[in-house]
Amino acid sequence: MDAQERFDRIETGAAVGVAGNVGLAAAKVAVGLLANSWALVADGLHSASDVVASALVYLGSRLARKPPDERHMYGHYKAEVLAGLLVSAIVAGTGISIGWESITSLPRPKPVTSTLPLIIALASAAVKEGMYRYTMRLAERAQSSSLKADAKHHRSDALSSLAAAAGVLGALLGHPWADPAAALLVAGLIVKMGVEVGWECVHELMDVAPPPELIREIHRALERELSEYGAEPAIVRGRKMGPAYHIDVVITADPSLRLRELERLRNRVTRCVRRVLPSADIVTVEFHPRE
Repeated sequence: MDAQERFDRIETGAAVGVAGNVGLAAAKVAVGLLANSWALVADGLHSASDVVASALVYLGSRLARKPPDERHMYGHYKAEVLAGLLVSAIVAGTGISIGWESITSLPRPKPVTSTLPLIIALASAAVKEGMYRYTMRLAERAQSSSLKADAKHHRSDALSSLAAAAGVLGALLGHPWADPAAALLVAGLIVKMGVEVGWECVHELMDVAPPPELIREIHRALERELSEYGAEPAIVRGRKMGPAYHIDVVITADPSLRLRELERLRNRVTRCVRRVLPSADIVTVEFHPRE
């Protein structure tokens, strides 16, 4: 799968996220306000932040598609990672805001007046878990950090909906403090998820390497490919750039090889790397004379 196909998957996942979260956020906030359930309102605000997060993922993907230019000679792939970092900041910020409101509500909890918030919360948990599984599958196929962040945002929303349901149930059973307490638990889950996702994006912005087993697989494939030329890979390294990779290869070869032969060898190395890693959008090949 090449980079453009990966971007298509990212944008599909983001569009599904926006569409699904708009309806969920509106329903949860409206029902929560009507029935005095701060836990459900908090959960609805979390879904509303999901709308913004999914929109950022979509916009980041569109920007990352742009071809290289004079100021960005290696392309704009990291725009997708920046979108993931913004998503993580939104997630964590939403959790902090919900946590503060929950703490202030604990001393004066209001009784929940209907079972409807419980039904809405349970239904939301089921829907969001489905969105998480769908989006994570797309994210893994596209190797997208921003879409993974969005998927984990869906999972945190599913967990927060379950926590909200527990709080509403507690309030309905005569424990009004259970509702804001559940909202506080929701806030903690949201902040934790945001920090974890943000940390992954920071690593990627610092040129995190491909998985070691992938580097070893490329190295073995190059050894097989180059054996007939009496050449071998000396160094294979790379970095992740959003849904794409930049792979550097150093090849030791016979110093008597002519420029045209080296160019053919370079093309074989590039094709070999991309057979193993189709998302290797940039492959840099350097030749060193064999001693």
